[in-house]
Amino acid sequence: MWHCLQTLAKFIKREAKPALVMFYAPWCGFCKSLKPEYAEAASELKDDVILAAIDVNRPENAMIRTHYNITGFPTMIYFLNGQPKYTYEGENKKAAIVAFMRNPSAPPVVKQKEPEWSETDSEVVHLGGNSFDPVVKAEASVLVMFYAPWCGHCKKMKPEYEQAAAIMKKEGIPGMLAAVDATKEQSLASRYSVKGYPTVIYFEQGERRFDVNVREATRIVEFMREPREPPPPPPPERPWADEEAGDVVHLNEENFKPFLRKKKHVLVIFYAPWCGHCKKTKPEFIEAAARFRDDPKVEFAAVDCTVEQALCSTNDVKGYPTMKYFSYYTKNTRVYNGGRTADDFVRFMLEPDKLSNNTPSPPTPENLSWFSDSTVIHLTDRNFTQTLKKRKVVLVMFYAPWCGHCKRMKPDYIEAAKDLASQGYDQCMAMVDCTENPEVTEEYEISGFPTVKLFKDGKFVTDYKGKRTTEDIKSFVLRYFSKDEL
Repeated sequence: MWHCLQTLAKFIKREAKPALVMFYAPWCGFCKSLKPEYAEAASELKDDVILAAIDVNRPENAMIRTHYNITGFPTMIYFLNGQPKYTYEGENKKAAIVAFMRNPSAPPVVKQKEPEWSETDSEVVHLGGNSFDPVVKAEASVLVMFYAPWCGHCKKMKPEYEQAAAIMKKEGIPGMLAAVDATKEQSLASRYSVKGYPTVIYFEQGERRFDVNVREATRIVEFMREPREPPPPPPPERPWADEEAGDVVHLNEENFKPFLRKKKHVLVIFYAPWCGHCKKTKPEFIEAAARFRDDPKVEFAAVDCTVEQALCSTNDVKGYPTMKYFSYYTKNTRVYNGGRTADDFVRFMLEPDKLSNNTPSPPTPENLSWFSDSTVIHLTDRNFTQTLKKRKVVLVMFYAPWCGHCKRMKPDYIEAAKDLASQGYDQCMAMVDCTENPEVTEEYEISGFPTVKLFKDGKFVTDYKGKRTTEDIKSFVLRYFSKDEL
């Protein structure tokens, strides 16, 4: 750990240029949103200053975190001649970072405080500790949104909620849409067991009935027209580590190093329970492990990265599944890039040093077909926002390669894209593989496949709920182009 601190200090001291260092954690939402802005600022300033970043969530960087008193993420410190001079207090935007680096001693631009939601004009009724019970009891039908001002999902839902309230008033739909700031009204949040934001609860005649998972204006209005309790969610999947003891060893921060140091050959799969490719690989991995049950030199192990975030960060896991081969922990470590069938795993573990056993398998015809058509834009975590901002109207299909409904919809979706391109509406349809792009999947709360959303000028407009046929998809997209052309 001390070595890492010394290395950072030497780097900063060696640089003649001023340096800005971002101290971050991979799980931090603000860090993720800052990343593209920081990268653009670094590109613009590359001839004059150094912009660097360090993951202080990694165990080996713990001393760096302590030395610079990093208590929140992201923290950015300006260094000159090897010494920390200023802490950056500005906005997490490229322009603000560039302005700071060109004049770090200038007082930070004070960001104008946003008015509280309750201070803005809308048809949403804002409730507090004194008003909650009387108002909710006086109304026959009330939907209450418990929110936190800093919550990104709440900010995204807020305009939808306001729009729904306005529609209800205009169309004379009975009921009330109300909101409670759970950070201020903690006793109310505690009374209704609010543990995440936003939490939306339906009340009838003053009594709590059930929680509701509606966040778009159209769905909120539909619900308030005819309030019905949603079906119960499916039971949560049993964690792999909790399944009956098998031949795969489940590792965590405590037993990872001790276990690997004693083993000659170990193949470790770093996975996420929601990952489609992981689910597909799991039975093959288990079968391969079973074949080596009687061989004490060979082990198959697994790490759940949603639980062991620091461990996965330390092992440079950037996607799922990531598989790594270890021999006595440090003697011979490398990423496994071979095929994902039981036979592939067995072949590799019989001769782990044979290069041909660790070459990527060619893509299957099925996987190639997802990406073979140039009329459909293929979006990722890296290019999603920038690509959509450059186009007026884009329909985006969020899919998983293993999903049967996605496979059935795919040919119609691609055909619709081709037809639209032939009419002059080129590259207005896109796809996102949710098994490979967790950030976008989480941001847009994709919980089922396929999910299709329409964007205008980079902003989400509405979900596509129509039939999954070429003509219906095409008509839906053209409707939004027509609105712009009128």
